[in-house]
Amino acid sequence: MSPLILSLVCLILVIISANFLSIVKNNKTLLLISLIPCSYLVIYGIYLILGPDDLYEDGKTNFFLGNPKEKELPIVFIILKFYEYILILVGAIFGYLFLKFIKNLSINKSDSV
Repeated sequence: MSPLILSLVCLILVIISANFLSIVKNNKTLLLISLIPCSYLVIYGIYLILGPDDLYEDGKTNFFLGNPKEKELPIVFIILKFYEYILILVGAIFGYLFLKFIKNLSINKSDSV
């Protein structure tokens, strides 16, 4: 599995756990599992910014090689310019939220004991 596909899968997993936040925030195991894709998104986003890969240039080249009669890129390719920043933002924001919920669960358990 390529890192790009894995980042899309992790993005979907974070979105799913965000949609079921009322269930996830009360279960420490689910919170810890949800932190894994968040951390991958942040790490892969930083790698894309600092690394040798440029998703926009690769996508543009592949598009024009596959469609030689096209003169312009579709508007969807603008997402590739900002993809690494989207990954970092989603991973960092939801990672922070999940860590905050873990901390609140730990504090509530210690208060009830």
